[in-house]
Amino acid sequence: MHTMIANTLPPAQALLVLLGFVGLIGLLFLVVKLVSLKMSGWKLVVERFPMRTVHFTGDIYRQQDGVIGDISSASPNPGAKPFFDIHIAQEGLCVYLAFSRRSPCFIPWSAVRRVSVSDTSLLVVVSYERSFEFFLPVAVLPTLQARLSSELFHKAVSPFEAAKAALKDGTQPRWMTAIAGSAVKLAEKEYEKEKRKHDDVA
Repeated sequence: MHTMIANTLPPAQALLVLLGFVGLIGLLFLVVKLVSLKMSGWKLVVERFPMRTVHFTGDIYRQQDGVIGDISSASPNPGAKPFFDIHIAQEGLCVYLAFSRRSPCFIPWSAVRRVSVSDTSLLVVVSYERSFEFFLPVAVLPTLQARLSSELFHKAVSPFEAAKAALKDGTQPRWMTAIAGSAVKLAEKEYEKEKRKHDDVA
């Protein structure tokens, strides 16, 4: 397309078309950023949890999934990219947002409401009026356990166990229970297979 424009338009006009195209892309990027900031309510988060001088431990975890306001990078939005960078400090967690890198926030340990622990990850839930939670690798567990009350840690319920429990309540027809039970077992087997691959790579 660029070659065709260059061949059919004078150089000055071709340059103007190209600059207009680049400008349009920049404008779209700005609109997406502004809409994301609005939907996430990140400005209010930063006001509630302002960044301050802290003592970093050196541990930083980039591109972590999570939820902020009405924006999620985790399931059920598989196309969305992880947008949290989490920097561990002695005093708490410094959170950087991909579309607002210059405005990080600081989550003191006292603002952590819950940590759900699974075999592969930790889900940290922040005490805030809106949804604010993010994942960290399970390797961070000892660090969090050293700084948070043991009452805040909960074992994450496997979706497969939850599905099995629902099938046992006897409210579904027997044929439906049998089909759903087979589907759950198959999904669980595939999950374990993928988990073993992940563990082998790690």
